[in-house]
Amino acid sequence: MLTLDTYYPAGGRVEHEIKIIDVKSTQRDDVLIAMAKLPSASVEKPVVIYRQLLANGETEYRTVSARCPHQGADITDDKLNADGNVYCSLHRRPICIFSEYNHAYLTVKRADEFFIVKK
Repeated sequence: MLTLDTYYPAGGRVEHEIKIIDVKSTQRDDVLIAMAKLPSASVEKPVVIYRQLLANGETEYRTVSARCPHQGADITDDKLNADGNVYCSLHRRPICIFSEYNHAYLTVKRADEFFIVKK
């Protein structure tokens, strides 16, 4: 599990709770892939769920689109770095997950299901 240099709260906002479906494991224990209808989408699209162990011992989940906002490259295999960003493998554009300007959505796990939640 990665220890972040600096930690910021989730920046993405939702009006209502969103259920994440078809959650699947990846080769990394801190990354899951799934489908969700994010606030900016009209249909369910691929998402990535990142798991981070916080300094207080709690686990926090963040969800982002599985596509880079720059040119739509798949980021599911791209690594979360200590600066709180995933760098798209296509053009190295940072996608903020835990950094200052993140647009990641706070996600909770209840039993075996994941939900994007309001803050």
